[in-house]
Amino acid sequence: MRLAHYLTIGSECTAALSSYLEKLDIAESGWDVRVALSVYGAFSGEDYIKAQKLRNRQIQFHRNIFTKADVIVTPTVGVTAYPILNDALQTGELDYINGAALVRYQIAGNFLGLPAVTVPVGYDKKGLPIGLQFIGRPWSEPTLIHIAYAMQTLCISEYRKPQAFYDLLKKD
Repeated sequence: MRLAHYLTIGSECTAALSSYLEKLDIAESGWDVRVALSVYGAFSGEDYIKAQKLRNRQIQFHRNIFTKADVIVTPTVGVTAYPILNDALQTGELDYINGAALVRYQIAGNFLGLPAVTVPVGYDKKGLPIGLQFIGRPWSEPTLIHIAYAMQTLCISEYRKPQAFYDLLKKD
């Protein structure tokens, strides 16, 4: 499913941005963008159709899960935050191993159009936040909000502000 998701997002992104990409000076882009555009450009129409068949199969698989369960519970991400490399500002972020781990559990919701919500539930040994994600059947947002609220209520006493914190909702 991860590869079908990547192929779908890449193909649809390239198609949607095609008029802009024609005018793009690739030299002004970071290596992460250059690599992504090169990979996306290698996908064929047949690849895209195969990805959509897999998407449909996964939708059916998840529908079956939701006949037995109200939600799917996963970690929010596959790893806690990792250091950004020193050259990331100049070259872009090319850490595809950690990048794949970061999105591992969001793919079902994004690729299949399922609603999901995540709440912080604790911290790792380094003090970095850990989240729990709830994925629901289509149109189950009220159920997800209730579950997330209940989980947040259980965990809120452990919450702490990060070292760098900006309250964007605070009125000065």
